[in-house]
Amino acid sequence: MTQLKVTESQLHKTVADLLDWMLLPPALWTTFPAGWGKLPKATAGRLYGAGLKAGFPDIQIFFNGRCTMLELKAPGGALSKVQRQRILLLRGAGVMTYVCHNPEEVISALRAASLPVRHVEIAA
Repeated sequence: MTQLKVTESQLHKTVADLLDWMLLPPALWTTFPAGWGKLPKATAGRLYGAGLKAGFPDIQIFFNGRCTMLELKAPGGALSKVQRQRILLLRGAGVMTYVCHNPEEVISALRAASLPVRHVEIAA
């Protein structure tokens, strides 16, 4: 059987659709995909000058006065050194941060963070 290779971009789109459907108000989420490809120098300079920090997770979810973050990686994808360091700092600051390679891991992270979600069952 041929296995379909999922790109990180496809995973982001799938997770965006999943969060829009599954996450219940008053929880809110957003993304800032600063790591998607090489930015023009002027754009990168403006973003970093405005305070963008390297290695921040892709998705931020806000609920009940706290933030949960998700870093999405395509299956087989690995964190960069900067991402590993940033996640350790975030966790040290009390921010629940998860690395997810597929929608099932995202659902598990949402549940682990006690976020308000629609009830779904994951088929084995």
